[in-house]
Amino acid sequence: MLKLNDIETIKRAIRVDHNLDDDLILNVYLPAAQRQIKAAISLDEKDYSFFESNSVYNLAVLNTLAHHYDNRSSTTDTPKQEVPLSSLTLIQALRGDLEKWRAENVEVDTDGLE
Repeated sequence: MLKLNDIETIKRAIRVDHNLDDDLILNVYLPAAQRQIKAAISLDEKDYSFFESNSVYNLAVLNTLAHHYDNRSSTTDTPKQEVPLSSLTLIQALRGDLEKWRAENVEVDTDGLE
């Protein structure tokens, strides 16, 4: 399973072959990408375990991280896209997976129901 806390794994995945931006990748781009993907799916704390060891989530985070890293310059000759289309596809898949996961893993509070 891909670990998002290992800088060398992340750099291989996003095709970075130098150490100049290691701190920036780990402390800025990675947390921002994780937050962006989670915010698009669910900010409910009871869903946090859904994201653990979730390969689709990890791929969406890496995809978003790579996009932000590759587009960090404010000037470019090519048109920019705010969110990569592949990330949107992964987010949609994660939303569906979350609903299934909730049905299987989240206990329903029936206290007070008749």
